Amino acid sequence: MLRIVIVGAGVVGFHLAERLSAEGYRVTVVDANPDLIHRIDDRLNVRAIHGNAASPRTLRQAIADNTDLVIAVTDRDETNIVVSLISKQLGAKKVVVRLRNSELSSKTSPLLKEAYGADLIVNPVDATAEKLRRLVQNPGTFDVFDFADGEMVLWGYQISEGSPLDGVVLRDLRRRYDRIPGLIVGISREDGLVIATGDDELRDGDQIYVLLQRTKTAEFRAIAHPGTEVVQQVFIAGATQLGIEVARRLEGSVKSVVLVEKDRARAERASEILEKSLVLHGDIEDADFAEENRVGDADFFLSLENGDAENLTNALLVNKLGVRRILIRTEQSQFLPILKQAAVGEAVNPRRITVSAILRELRRGRVIAVSQVGDSGAEAREYEISEAESVCGKKIRDLGRTKDFIIGAIQRGDEVFTAEGDTVIENGDHVIVFALPGAVNDIEKLFTRRRGKLK
Repeated sequence: MLRIVIVGAGVVGFHLAERLSAEGYRVTVVDANPDLIHRIDDRLNVRAIHGNAASPRTLRQAIADNTDLVIAVTDRDETNIVVSLISKQLGAKKVVVRLRNSELSSKTSPLLKEAYGADLIVNPVDATAEKLRRLVQNPGTFDVFDFADGEMVLWGYQISEGSPLDGVVLRDLRRRYDRIPGLIVGISREDGLVIATGDDELRDGDQIYVLLQRTKTAEFRAIAHPGTEVVQQVFIAGATQLGIEVARRLEGSVKSVVLVEKDRARAERASEILEKSLVLHGDIEDADFAEENRVGDADFFLSLENGDAENLTNALLVNKLGVRRILIRTEQSQFLPILKQAAVGEAVNPRRITVSAILRELRRGRVIAVSQVGDSGAEAREYEISEAESVCGKKIRDLGRTKDFIIGAIQRGDEVFTAEGDTVIENGDHVIVFALPGAVNDIEKLFTRRRGKLK
């Protein structure tokens, strides 16, 4: 059983501790805030230590010689770096560090991660900016995950009223269309996320997860929502670190990127950093400003202010102006139901993205990629198969598939294809699995079991 020490009991630390303890890991949480430690102690089945995490004495109390992983996610980069340095000296096998300062976490940083003992650095801004870039470049999706060296994507796509897929039973899809690009693996409704089966009928409002080749995304969109959708103009509210980074990543791939900032000094700073984006000093909540600058004509609007309430207000206002696609940043989960009920756009949560990136480091076996799907704890994983694994040489239908997971696609050499029951898993294959929370441990056992032990 893996021994994990989490330093920092904030939102990310709490979520990690909750998730990992539920999966059976031996978890210790350290924090200098007594209120956060009491909350952890009261609600979770973990060991909680109150103390200064940058103190060798405190860390020595938490870290044993056989500690497998230390995760440093306090709200101070400097503390996380010190924790990493001390943890490796105390014998921790791996250390994951969250760093918000891009000067410390980027490839051009004067300090390599090895210099302070980190095996992995997670920067929430970089990870969230990349997620937003993918969403903008794949209109109609609310989630995008890359697998198989980017050749296969998992799309979260909402069935809208009037879509040809509205009212279609999944088993009839191939009768209606000669070629279906991809495989629908999950359906999310008000009562939760389920693995898709042939008997499921798609309907307006369904959020589906579909695995498909990147080259087939336009073909799938043409089936799900006919009519080509080209993203030419993007408005971003907030010259925050995230807002500037998203604008920078969209420059060159989108015809027009406009960044709006209320604070003049921050707007001027953003204009100095960005090369191709138009930076405007103004307020989205100002009706005259919005009309004068034709915010309503945007193909995408992203509200990336630091405050959740402000982002939600911006989304409601631009929705009335007729902007079709809206994405907002949210740090608090209580805003998600409000946004969903208002039906004005999709939310991206940097903390959830950070947790997903850290969880990837924990998975056993030959795991190439792990992505946390939605808020339920479901996961999509990519496993590399060797001859030593018991699944090698087996047909998918013989693996004891349950209703809680599905093997959706396989990368074999330069070929990427959706999986079927008769597909045989071969040495060197990259297998992509979509699993509900209750099956996460099952698939981990399935793909780490050695030959001779498959029942």
